[in-house]
Amino acid sequence: MDRIRKIFLVSINNIRKWATNPRIYVLFILITMFLWSSIRPILSFSKEMGIRVTPWVFPHLASSFVGQLILMLGVVLLFCDAPFIDEGQPYFLIRSGRYTWGMGQVFYIMMGMTIYLLIVNFISILILMPNIFLSTGWGKILGTLAENHGESVNEIEYISKKILLSYTPLKAFVLSFILEWCAGTALALLMFVINICLNRAAGATIASLIILLDYAIYSNFPSVKFFYFSPVSLSKLILIDSKGISNYPSNEYAYIFFIITIIVLSIISVLSVRRKDIQVQPAV
Repeated sequence: MDRIRKIFLVSINNIRKWATNPRIYVLFILITMFLWSSIRPILSFSKEMGIRVTPWVFPHLASSFVGQLILMLGVVLLFCDAPFIDEGQPYFLIRSGRYTWGMGQVFYIMMGMTIYLLIVNFISILILMPNIFLSTGWGKILGTLAENHGESVNEIEYISKKILLSYTPLKAFVLSFILEWCAGTALALLMFVINICLNRAAGATIASLIILLDYAIYSNFPSVKFFYFSPVSLSKLILIDSKGISNYPSNEYAYIFFIITIIVLSIISVLSVRRKDIQVQPAV
């Protein structure tokens, strides 16, 4: 129990530092600007039609290329300072021990990803709030936009008919949230390992290249088999085969891929902390 408490304290200490870190404010300002430009047209269309809109926008946004690109680059900006060792961390490192401290950093990444996605969804709902209503269905506005592929409103092109036909809103939201969390956590853990073994620039660069791999595969490789090796692609509901009738990755494959990846990277992260010299680094 004492070790669990220390792991939790290390994680909470990192979360608390968000309040005094300008990088975090810049991140959420940029995310808010993107969400505003992406979701505001849906609100405007809803008002023009005189029909309220349901809040189930996140699964569609996270399945679009631009939306996924921005959200994942936000993860890079959020965790680019891994392994999160500043002037105050040596105290926690000495008091808790390397193993516990390393586990605390891994748990911080998982906790931070959860908070990040919750804030993204909160901002999305806040933007729609003037004309929103809760429903267990997709609603006429999202249904119309999906059916017309965004032709009714030029700025809206990411509402997916495939997602509407394949999932209920709640199921789509939960699955999309989980897959997005898995992809972001895997990227952050990879940056953690690379930053310890090499440097911060290397971690952010490699993570960004993995994010861009999704677009490279979509644009240049006709075979869907390449999606099996792209974590960002596997987090998109639109590229997941929920019924097992195509060559696209299945839900089961995506879950197994992410579970194995996160477990392996978590173990490597803790081992890296135990075996490598951890140097205090300036804040990013």
